[in-house]
Amino acid sequence: MIGDSAAADVGGGRAVGLRTIWIDRGRQWPDAIDRPDHVVGDVAEAIAILLTQ
Repeated sequence: MIGDSAAADVGGGRAVGLRTIWIDRGRQWPDAIDRPDHVVGDVAEAIAILLTQ
């Protein structure tokens, strides 16, 4: 899943039981939404997590 909305994309994935990764690019996660399983700074970090899972 790739998207740009914390609530719709990460929140939606979590709602159906998927593990999630958010590429923060320096942004803060909204307090009102459950946190993703992983928070990374760039796509290379996200790929590294995906390759180890």
